[in-house]
Amino acid sequence: MVAKNCFRSRGGRWPLLFVLAAAVGCSRAQSPEARIQKALAIAGIKGSPQYRIAGSVTIDGTPPEFKERKQHLVAVLYNPEKPDMPMETRPHTLVRENGHFAFTEDGVATGHYVLAFAVLRRKGPGTFIGPDALNNLYNDPDVNAKSHPELVLDHQAPGKTDYQFNLDVAGQPPVTPPGPHAVINVKP
Repeated sequence: MVAKNCFRSRGGRWPLLFVLAAAVGCSRAQSPEARIQKALAIAGIKGSPQYRIAGSVTIDGTPPEFKERKQHLVAVLYNPEKPDMPMETRPHTLVRENGHFAFTEDGVATGHYVLAFAVLRRKGPGTFIGPDALNNLYNDPDVNAKSHPELVLDHQAPGKTDYQFNLDVAGQPPVTPPGPHAVINVKP
């Protein structure tokens, strides 16, 4: 029974990759990334290894609280090397009421990202619309890269799950209009 269930998970492929990684060997001469790439190649899976990005966020020092029931704090990863990537294909996640967030169970490919946050209203399944209730203070990755260096992530193996961000909003003047890469809508 254990063998039957060991290949079941929501991510699906990770248990198989761990078995393949063990088959490839744990040579200390190779980096973990090189061993994972070799396991992916043996499995016939194309792509890069992914690592978790998770943590917590507060607004003015407290967990997110919203006036409207349909409001949600959305976190989006922006890749500056792919500025024209459609919003629906960018890694994004909802921040829980306790402030915790995590980008997918399997993680995110390594790379350079800028994190953007927006409080948007749920319009339907997977659809969130603006205006941003954070007054566009943290929804523009171009501005975040310059003004909020803590939101610039150099995401590498083995990933990081203890990020902590505080979004200072009280007393800040709104940013209008939002920039061209600002998170103002998320649609599936």
